[in-house]
Amino acid sequence: MDHATEPSASAQRGPARLTAVVGACGGAGASVLSAALARALRRRVGAAALVDLDVPGAGLDVLLGVEADPGARWPDLADARGSLDAEGLVAALPRWRAVPLLSGTREQAPGGGPDDAVVLDVATALLRSGHRVVLDLPRPSGWGEATRSLVTAADAVVLVVPLTAPAVAGAMATLAVLDALGTAPVHVVPRRPAPGRVDTAGVERALGRRAVATVSWDGRLAAAVERGDGPRTGRRTPLGAAAERLVDALARPARTSGATVAAATTTGAVA
Repeated sequence: MDHATEPSASAQRGPARLTAVVGACGGAGASVLSAALARALRRRVGAAALVDLDVPGAGLDVLLGVEADPGARWPDLADARGSLDAEGLVAALPRWRAVPLLSGTREQAPGGGPDDAVVLDVATALLRSGHRVVLDLPRPSGWGEATRSLVTAADAVVLVVPLTAPAVAGAMATLAVLDALGTAPVHVVPRRPAPGRVDTAGVERALGRRAVATVSWDGRLAAAVERGDGPRTGRRTPLGAAAERLVDALARPARTSGATVAAATTTGAVA
């Protein structure tokens, strides 16, 4: 169980309240980095929530090893509309390493994801509760109106790029979508291994952006997930170390995300 520590000077400057994490390609590792980032934010500022928007799907709770834990998932919030009880919503969610988690479930039928208005109202409530919110996104082809609104409203977007040529091509296509939406600055995070000649410097040149962190290879990650332990995200693990550097990059003046999310829909609750 994590225990909140005294916020550092960088954390007091205000890490992003709403951060969207997306992979440059399938299997990029966006979900595990989202989890590591949420946990790192909780260590720094004491309150962070993780939201699975890749629904329908297997469910982020399965990846994190908490699928059997009680608590509300997206199907349980089908009627969550309007100005929600923010503290009650947080209390209803399961926890992963003390981080409130809102996950999809594998029982959701294709096309049976949460209603756009529900997604926006729930996200607004989580922000009103005082939590930093990390969104685990699908690839842009799977974005609905609510996801696009949240990405546009986010204080920061994180793009996870495996060190392969196809992933770099996918990152370029994703950046084009993000630029068209007019999103906040995109933080590029390359992810090892590098099986060919693509390295972090090559990703930076191709995308025209500096990498804020690189996730090193962790040979024990897959086994930990398969055992149901969830990804290894402690400070000294490859994921945890990259997430700590990412939090530093996010420690800058943030937009007023709650109000922006609310304004994106007529059903959004005003923060």
